Amino acid sequence: MTHSLFIVSVYRPDLYNAAVEAVGLARDLDVVLDRRVGDRRRPGRELTGNADINERRRLWIDEQLRTDGWALISAEARASGVSR
Repeated sequence: MTHSLFIVSVYRPDLYNAAVEAVGLARDLDVVLDRRVGDRRRPGRELTGNADINERRRLWIDEQLRTDGWALISAEARASGVSR
């Protein structure tokens, strides 16, 4: 079963701690700290299949993390590959 995902910016450890405490033992939500550094795409890599959708999703998540300090991805969106 795919869980909803609450991603917290690495620059907001206070928010991460509060989210972990608030969620407690919820079985349908995972709280994670975003630890990505830089762009993970390798230079010269061809985009194939759902790469455009995945790129748009990554950009949306990055924008949410920058503006709000967190992003919530529903279980349905994770299962379907769509983040909104």
